[in-house]
Amino acid sequence: MKKFDVVAVGDLNGDLILSGDVTPVFGQVEKVIDDATLTVGGSTAIFACGAARLGLRVAFVGKVGCDPIGDFLLDALTARGIDVAGVRRDQTVKTGLTTVLSRGADRAMLTYLGTLATLHSADIAMEIVAQARHLHLGSFYMLNALRPHIPRLFAEAKAHGLTVSLDTNYDPTEQWAGGIDEALAHAD
Repeated sequence: MKKFDVVAVGDLNGDLILSGDVTPVFGQVEKVIDDATLTVGGSTAIFACGAARLGLRVAFVGKVGCDPIGDFLLDALTARGIDVAGVRRDQTVKTGLTTVLSRGADRAMLTYLGTLATLHSADIAMEIVAQARHLHLGSFYMLNALRPHIPRLFAEAKAHGLTVSLDTNYDPTEQWAGGIDEALAHAD
C-alpha cells in the first residue's frame, strides 16, 4: 500500500485573475476591471487540487520562493489536504506568478516564471515520489532547468512502480522541442 495515490511534480505559481471587458492601454492609462482573484495556479497544482477534491491522497513536489505568494500557495495546498513536504523553498528566486486577463470566454496570460524555471532534478524528493502510485507532471515547456531530466525522472518513477502522465501545456517560446519525445517514451 502506497502512502499517496498521486504525486504531482512541477509548476506551482500564483494566478492573479483580472476580469472585465477591458483592454489594457500603455501610456499609463488606468482602466477599471470587474473583479480580481488571487488563486492557486500552474497546471500541475491545478491538477493536484482537482485530484484532492476527488478524494485522492495527493503529494506535491515543486519549488516556491520565500515570499508571500509562496506562503499563500503552501497554505492553499495544505488547506486542500495536499501534502507539501516535497515543496522546496528558494530564498534567491521569487515564486512564479501569472497575471490572467480574462474577458468573456477568452483570456491572455502574462507569466513570470520565477521558481518554475529553476526547479531542478536535485529539488525532486524521490523518497516522496516512491511513495505514490502515479506521477503527474505539468507545464513541461516552462520547467526550464528540470526539462532535460524529465525522461530520467519518469524512468525512475516507473522503476518504483508508478504510472506516469504528462501535460505539456503551452510552450511560450513556441518551439515545441526540448526532449518531449524522450519524456513521452516513459509516459503512460
